[in-house]
Amino acid sequence: MQGIRSAAVAATLLLVLPGGFAVAQTQSTQALNWLRAGLTEKDLAKKITAYRKALEFDSLFVEAMYNLGLAYKKQQNYQLAAKWLSKASSTKPQKQSNDLKPQILVELGKTYKKLGKLRESEEALKNAKAVAVDPSARAGILFELGRCLYDQGLYEEALSELREGRALSSENAESFQSFIQVVENVQESRRLHAAAEEALATGNTKLAQSLMDEIQKKNFEPKKVEALAAKVDSINRVETSRKALYEQAQREAAAGNPEAAVAAYEMLLQQAGAYKDASARLESARQQVTAKQIQAQLEEDYAAGMAAMREKNWTAAILAFEKALKVDENFRDARKKMEEAERQLKDENTEAVLARYYVDGIAALNRNDLASALAALERVRRLNSRYRNVNLLLEEIDQRLQQQAKPAAVASEQVENLYQEALAAAGKKDWMQAVVALEKLQLLQPNYRDAATLLADAHTQLNDAGKNLAAEDDAGSSLLDTGGVIVAIVILPLIGMAAFSKSTRARLQLLRGNLTAAAQLYEQILARHPERLKLYPILANLYLLIQRRDEQAMKIYKAVLNLNIATQRRDEINALVAQKYLTEGRTDSDAIEVLENALKSERLKQTHEN
Repeated sequence: MQGIRSAAVAATLLLVLPGGFAVAQTQSTQALNWLRAGLTEKDLAKKITAYRKALEFDSLFVEAMYNLGLAYKKQQNYQLAAKWLSKASSTKPQKQSNDLKPQILVELGKTYKKLGKLRESEEALKNAKAVAVDPSARAGILFELGRCLYDQGLYEEALSELREGRALSSENAESFQSFIQVVENVQESRRLHAAAEEALATGNTKLAQSLMDEIQKKNFEPKKVEALAAKVDSINRVETSRKALYEQAQREAAAGNPEAAVAAYEMLLQQAGAYKDASARLESARQQVTAKQIQAQLEEDYAAGMAAMREKNWTAAILAFEKALKVDENFRDARKKMEEAERQLKDENTEAVLARYYVDGIAALNRNDLASALAALERVRRLNSRYRNVNLLLEEIDQRLQQQAKPAAVASEQVENLYQEALAAAGKKDWMQAVVALEKLQLLQPNYRDAATLLADAHTQLNDAGKNLAAEDDAGSSLLDTGGVIVAIVILPLIGMAAFSKSTRARLQLLRGNLTAAAQLYEQILARHPERLKLYPILANLYLLIQRRDEQAMKIYKAVLNLNIATQRRDEINALVAQKYLTEGRTDSDAIEVLENALKSERLKQTHEN
């Protein structure tokens, strides 16, 4: 409403500017006649034609230029309007009347404003002000100049021009005062907005809300008030969310769920950077998690020891109880149970005891449990320091433990950076990047915070994101099936009776993707022809693909290893057989050899990765 009223005021003021000319500035009668024709013509296009005709007879006819500029302005061709008004302003300026010159400059200023050229508009209006003599005309120019400065956000300068105009035009003093009030309100609004923004920046939402309420009461710039209100609401929602997380973390800690408390505190600190005493509480919760994990491990080791006792696996029982006692020397009756197992072990053959400790040690090494491996192999060395390669294995364990114990101040910073990188990637749902960062972190520090949980979640999300690829794989399987059908239809009739041999049928089943049927056919062939060695790795590979771990599969796996048949998946087969031997508790030379081979494979893999 204020804007409409301001425009009406400006129009009223500018109506008093001279509309005609005392003497036309031309020596050409034809130019003057065309000018008069244009002034009386109502059709805008014909007006433009008339003014252009006048300029053909007198190219320096200022009045024709001016009216041509006005005609283009009415046509909303502001570029041409500005061109001709500017030309009129600069042509014979010393000969222009005191009425015409400011009028040309005012129209030029208004045209520049239409083009969005506020600086040029301001300059034209200031030039008009400088040459205007008539008080009413000058007041109108001052009002228009005040509006131009207001639009540029130059409020103090706008107020100066408007106050000067108010003093010149008593009949329009009220209109000037209304516009002055608008400018002053905006100034006050901007001041309050700036104060509210500063309050928000410093976290003082109460002051920001108070300032916003004041703005709303005064009804300053409603759109900006709405934007600020939205911003305050957003900050309040964030604060509410942070408070809820903080309280949730406290509840979880009090309920004996430190893992959930850690997750909540970490999420809170990730969002807020710092919040009350959350950092200290997070550290306390992490310590509780560590204590809980230690207690759980103690219980697990004790349970493993008791299970081994029931199975009369005295070496496994001793190692389990010993592991628990290293952490807590008074844990339950672990020491009593360990001494009982040691007494039972004395009655056994030394060679058998050595083999069992040795197998336990290698198994622990294979799963990268250095502490258990060290305990088992140390017992082997105490009993027989020359047993197999026990000394080499102990040296390897020492080296690996030293590497783990090296100071890692720089590594610690790198680990934290990777952790934050993973959190940021997860926040953007960039699961591949999250997995990469967490995998690197696991290599540097396997038990860092909740990295293992995050990595598992990231892998799950990445797998879910790959469903489209799975769909493509399904399409590929369909093509494979189709290919199998085509082979069956086209080839079988051509190869006659040979097509019905088990080998051919097995190959056709492979082409169709029916791995189980192919395996059954190969089993039948080997049952009749066990000497066909090249079929063992084929059948073993099929078992691996369909994840068979039954006795028949283990028989084929062992045959591949015992016969030393070449296969690219030998390491995988070796690991499966080793795991089977461990489950059975075997300590014979075959089992030990398989375990040692599995350990060598793991070493080679680690060497290649490094």
